[in-house]
Amino acid sequence: MATHDRPAPAGGTPTDSGAAPPAQDAAAIPGQRSHRAAGSSRSSRRKPKSGIKRYLKPISIGAGACVLLTAVSGWLYYEHLNSNIETSKKNLSDAKGKRTAPNAFGQVPLNILLLGSDSRATERARKLGGGKNLKDSPPLADVQMLLHVSADRSNASLISIPRDTMVDIPECRDESGKDYPAIPYRRINESLAHGGPGCTLGTWTEVTKLDIDHFMVIDFGGVVDMAQAVGGVTVCVNMNMYDRKTKIGGTGLKLPKGESKLNAEQSLLWLRTRDAWGSDLNRTKAQRMYLNSLIRKLKDEGTLTNPGRLMDLAEAATNALKVDDGLNTVKKLYDLGTELRKVPANRITTLTVPFLQDPQNKNTVVINKPDADKIWQMLLADVPLDKNGGKKKAAPSASATAPASTPAVDRSTVAVTVRNGTTVQKRAATLATELVGLGFTQAAVGTPGNADAQSETTLTFGASHQAEAQAVAAALKLPASALKESPSGGAPALVIGDDWTDGSTFPVRETPKAGDLPSSVEVKHASDKSDCMQVVPQGTTYTW
Repeated sequence: MATHDRPAPAGGTPTDSGAAPPAQDAAAIPGQRSHRAAGSSRSSRRKPKSGIKRYLKPISIGAGACVLLTAVSGWLYYEHLNSNIETSKKNLSDAKGKRTAPNAFGQVPLNILLLGSDSRATERARKLGGGKNLKDSPPLADVQMLLHVSADRSNASLISIPRDTMVDIPECRDESGKDYPAIPYRRINESLAHGGPGCTLGTWTEVTKLDIDHFMVIDFGGVVDMAQAVGGVTVCVNMNMYDRKTKIGGTGLKLPKGESKLNAEQSLLWLRTRDAWGSDLNRTKAQRMYLNSLIRKLKDEGTLTNPGRLMDLAEAATNALKVDDGLNTVKKLYDLGTELRKVPANRITTLTVPFLQDPQNKNTVVINKPDADKIWQMLLADVPLDKNGGKKKAAPSASATAPASTPAVDRSTVAVTVRNGTTVQKRAATLATELVGLGFTQAAVGTPGNADAQSETTLTFGASHQAEAQAVAAALKLPASALKESPSGGAPALVIGDDWTDGSTFPVRETPKAGDLPSSVEVKHASDKSDCMQVVPQGTTYTW
């Protein structure tokens, strides 16, 4: 076959017949553009995309859409959980408790009131709790526990109180504005019906004299849902146990001797059982055992790190709990849970408020005030109720918390007034005279000289008189906790409380030691797996 010379490309040379033909100009290929650069002497064209690159763009778009959908779904689920949360006002009374001063790192303890309600307001609650005719009955808080978490989150205590403990319920006002007058000498479980959980919190504030940060309330259905969400809770009985239903009570719970993993409805029956334990006081022990086991379940079995289990728990918790308005979002509940997770199980101490038989009624009890007050003092000082924490530097005494140094003040110009909040006669006059002798020549008994009774000494002052108040506090060796800034202003005003009934300077209190609890207190720890409830069989009535 004859060969023909082909025209060479611009700037090129003729090709031999056996050489590969030159690449065609891209413009000559249908459907492709020319990418010849201006001034270029050679033709060029875009290389076809490789198989991987061809799919990168749609994959990227798809991935971005997935991220967006995930974010939107997450936000919607978060808002869904928020909408589950039922809240109400924290304190419905005028009771004010004392707060623990921050530690060296600015941390403060947490006090949280945990309540179990027997409300039968819903059909489900009546089915689970019985009492078909109790739909309109006011709810009672048969389970009440105060959770104290130390400032450094190294230890915690869970303190329960028997439901038949007689206390004074303070005046409360519910969120609709309805007033509930104060009721002396009443069962503490009735406080929930006195306006709501905020009144129970107010009652505990009166009893403990502590500031309580939050409350959480759970009902029958909530107990079932939470137990199901964690996969069951293990308990133990010392013999075959059958809380038979009788004319006077009974839940129908039946368990074999030894350990049993309770399902959701059994969990509710366990918390409600009383007759098989022999008393309401022992029911409180059973409730503490259940909570200890639940704590171990959450901490030891990875419940809080299992995404599926955690979502179930979040759904159950937000549906089951009624909380104060300071815990009104999932984030706040999550942050609280994060703080609680820091406490080791062997540093969680559980106990019951010390009590005595009520001399007026054999079916009720009263608080053993001296022993209970020691516990409240330990909580206020943030002293551990256990001895498992090793040695720590001793906390300063109360007087050592007074300001280390105060600005220079001319004592003769300080118009401090003194009033008596104790039953000791002429106590205000005695201390006013003492102050005059210390150079506070304008010190005088207030008008009137007697104040309302108060348990603790206070020194109030307006913001512009802070230095004067600090000078008075230093002279009398008052603790820093006694100084209170008054929004209404004014010169220093000293009101003497029952904590200072004699002497010319404030008495130095010895700081409680870790684990130095009254002998009347029975202590358990959440890490104790050997605890078993003692069945009171009463013949064969409550056994099988």
